[in-house]
Parts: sequence; C-alpha cells; structure tokens
Amino acid sequence: MSDWIPSLGQKRGPIYLSIVKKLEADITSGIVTPGTRLLPLREMADRLKVSVGTISKAYTRAESNGLISVEVGRGTFVNERNQTISNLRQTSPISKNLALNVPPATGEKKLISETLKAIADDQSMGDLLSYLPHQGSRKHRDSICQWLSSQNMASDVGHIMITPGAQHAIDIAMRTVAKPGSTILTESMTYSGMMALAVQSSYRLNGIQMDDKGIIPEALDKAFAETDARVLYCTPTIQTPTGVVMPEDRRREIATIIKRHDAFIIEDDAYAFLPEHALRPISAEIPERSFYIISFAKCLAPGLRIGAMVIPPRFRDACANAMRVTGWMAPPIMAEIVCRLIDNKELAEQVRRKRLQANERDTIARRVLEGWLPPKNKYPGFHVWLPLPTSRSPAALVSQASLAGITLSSPDTLNPLDPAHSGIRLCLGSIEQLVRLESTLVEVKSILEGSDSISVV
Repeated sequence: MSDWIPSLGQKRGPIYLSIVKKLEADITSGIVTPGTRLLPLREMADRLKVSVGTISKAYTRAESNGLISVEVGRGTFVNERNQTISNLRQTSPISKNLALNVPPATGEKKLISETLKAIADDQSMGDLLSYLPHQGSRKHRDSICQWLSSQNMASDVGHIMITPGAQHAIDIAMRTVAKPGSTILTESMTYSGMMALAVQSSYRLNGIQMDDKGIIPEALDKAFAETDARVLYCTPTIQTPTGVVMPEDRRREIATIIKRHDAFIIEDDAYAFLPEHALRPISAEIPERSFYIISFAKCLAPGLRIGAMVIPPRFRDACANAMRVTGWMAPPIMAEIVCRLIDNKELAEQVRRKRLQANERDTIARRVLEGWLPPKNKYPGFHVWLPLPTSRSPAALVSQASLAGITLSSPDTLNPLDPAHSGIRLCLGSIEQLVRLESTLVEVKSILEGSDSISVV
C-alpha cells in the first residue's frame, strides 16, 4: 500500500497528539492495516512540514499506547489489533533513563540464554558448582588472556585474576596498594563508583586537571610531587563521565611520570573494546606498576558480573587473599558463559554490534543537542558529557527533567572534585528504541533552552 500520511485537518492542541489520534482512527477503520511500515522520522517530518521532534514525540506516544512497535534496524510497524489491546493493558510508564550507563541491547539476551542451556546440556554444570581457585580456573583465564591480547594488553595467564565485575577489581587493587586515609589521584571528573569506594574506605581523592586529551601530564607530575599520593586511578579510554579518549603519546607520558615517582596505576579500561583498533593501555608500558582492569558488563550484560584484572607479579598473592576475604571467587558459571563467547567468537560479534549502536546513538545525541555538546570523539561510547553554563544549575536541570519523567544523574554524583566545570553525563544505552531516545533528548534540549525555572535551596 502507499505510505501512510495523516491528514491532520484543523489542528487543535499539540500536533503530535493529532498525529497519534489520526493513526488510531485509521487503524480502527481499517485504513491502516497491521504490519504497515511507517515512514522514518525525518521523511514523515518533511512530508508534514513539521519538526523531527514532533514526529518523534508522536511515534513515542503511539508506541506507549500499543499502536506501533519499533524494531531496531528495520523500522516502525503498526501492531496487530489484538496485540495493541494486549499492549494497552500491559503498558507501564515509559522509562526515560539517561542516568544508568548500561550497554544497548544487541541480541545478547538470546545468546546468553542459549549458552547457558548448552552448559547444562553438555553436563559442564557440575564442575562449575565447586570451589575454584581465587584467581579463577586456568581454562577461564586462558580464554581471557586471549581476549586481552586482542585488546593490546598481552599478559601471562598467571597474572590474571577473574573478578565479580570491574568494581570489585578496583576495590581489590586499592586494598593492595593503598591504606584507609591514603591520597588517591584521579581525573578531576571521575567515575562515581570510585567516589563511592573512597567514601566507604576513607580514601582522599585528589582530582588532576584535564583537557580534551585526558589528564594533563604536568598537573599529574606536580600532584605526585606535592602530595603523599602513590596511586593514580584513571579511565583513559572513553573516560567517564566526560567521554574523553587519551591519545597514545599522552599515555606514554603518564606512564613515564608514574615510573619516575615510584607510583602505581589502577587503569579502568571498561570501554577498551569500543575503539575499532585497540589503543595501547598505559599499563602495557609499566606492567610491573599497573593493575589493569576490564569488564564484560559493557560489551555483554551487566548481570553477568564478570571482570578481569592483570596484576603485577609481586602482588599476586596479596590480591588472591583480598579476593578470598571479599568473595572467595568470581561466579564460575558466569565466567564460563563469557569464556565460551570468547572462544566461539560470539563476543567479538557482540562488540561489533555494540560499536555500531554506540556510533548511532552518539550521532543522534549530537544532532539533537547540537551546540550543547563538546566536539565528537573519534571513538563514541554509550555516554556523552553535557557541559552546563554557570547560569544553569545541574540540580535544577535534574529536577526539571524529573518532572518530565526523565531520569538524569543525581547532582550529588556529578563533579565534586572540580566544581568549576559543571555538567551532566547523559547515558544513551538504557533506552532501547532509538526513536524513544531521540524524543527524550529532544525534551532535554527543550528544558535546556527554557528558563532555569526551579529553584533548589
């Protein structure tokens, strides 16, 4: 059939609601049949002479009403009538969460389910229900060692520890080289999980000035010289919250400074997989002084809770003991899932899909929020940094967004180490449908362009 173009007639109220009402009427009358593919956002906007944001809001409302479904990579389709009724009964408020940094879906649920079934069917489950070495089984560490090599971080399998997520690995590394009350150097805008760990373990964080390439070497050198700090925690690849990527020449400078001050680095490389050509970690330059940490939460699924850490040889026993007292070992069944996906190349395919999603979502964010975001990185991730002018209060923005049903990062976790640079991290992965992500960002832009109407005492 020909493309569905709503005849809006006399416009009463918001245009996007008129589009939704017309679509529902045409479905009810049979003019629009189940399975009909609606025009893409921009094409529909051009045909109706309205903004893309208007069409985005219309499609989002129609989806929440159960009229249509958005299929990633295929398009937007009209639902079957009985499916529409079922959807209407089951509809829950649309999640518009830009605070939770989760990876976008790329088929990992089905893949993990099938892998778990295969583990049960080939009778491997029994071996995975026993106590294993604190570092993880040799078989699992062999697989992760291969993955690390593909990420430009070659290591001996004996120096690898499998952990229940990257956060646990950070905790173990900190316990090993720092004591409560120690000063820890970080980027001036750092990961909220590191801030939470500092509070829990009484570390004193000292933020190091950054530029568009990450930590400034001269500022780091000065901080080591002027404080008693001997540990640097940082995320050089797609830094959180800023998204900055440290170039390799800067990484070598940082490694030289750490070595000169007889210090250590805890390198959180959770997003190492996103650059198509893996960047050489700082840790690869000074393996005897580094705790190199990766996570499989961002390239697979957060619920697997599997990370890995490359440990300096002299600290292997201390880290194994720290694992023993804080959890004994990483869950072997979860590790088995990850390692099977490494071995059969399915993880590499998931990484490819995640990169495509990161690029697509970053493109949407930069189109919608043009003029508000910093220049695009060479390697997009699942979050972008939204700097705010001094005239805009982050707390007020969070409150205004909340009134619109949008969740943004709490002001308490934004930037306590560098209050001069105010901003919000926008996470782009938790909203599954791209049309919904775009409409949510359109609402954020509308709030940004409006007045700072909420006073926060």
